Amino acid sequence: MSATSHHLSVVISLTSMLISWIVALNMVTYAGSMSSCRTTDGQYDVTVNYCGKNGKENPESPVIAFYAFVSKMIKNPGVGRRLIFDVVKTNQGSGYNSHTGVFICPKTGIYVFVWVVRLYSARHSTELMVNNSVYGSLYLRNTNSDGTVSGTVVAHVSKGGSVYVRIHSSHEGSGIINSNEYGKTTFSGWLLN
Repeated sequence: MSATSHHLSVVISLTSMLISWIVALNMVTYAGSMSSCRTTDGQYDVTVNYCGKNGKENPESPVIAFYAFVSKMIKNPGVGRRLIFDVVKTNQGSGYNSHTGVFICPKTGIYVFVWVVRLYSARHSTELMVNNSVYGSLYLRNTNSDGTVSGTVVAHVSKGGSVYVRIHSSHEGSGIINSNEYGKTTFSGWLLN
């Protein structure tokens, strides 16, 4: 092999690699890449989400999912009080309302809902409500300590159906529902199919 043909082979190889990188970069940019980091083996781990231009949610995405948490402690919430998870981190499909604490299903399907309640020196029971019917409940009692309890529900919910978490309708609890940087009270859900 002559030096000229070897040089030409290297140039073609490098050009091919460069084109592959440009195509991959454009695909990641189009998908709305939010972050990337170099792994220990020198490669890049790219996280791709379903955001469109300027980080806004893509309304055409088939993903429906939300995640929110309570921003501050709630002392002695009353019987039947709906919990408001006011800090929204994910709301693909725009079904969760941080002012009311209610998720309105944008599409009929099977959903998974998870709620986590952190208590400090308290006793409380909470209920997951689907269309004003109790689908799940949980209870925790602790004295002079911090504790967390979680519940999971899988439910068929029709488009327009409402889902929220409330304090038990007949059990009067007491104490603090806590939520801070060390552990949060959260509510999340996503469409399975």
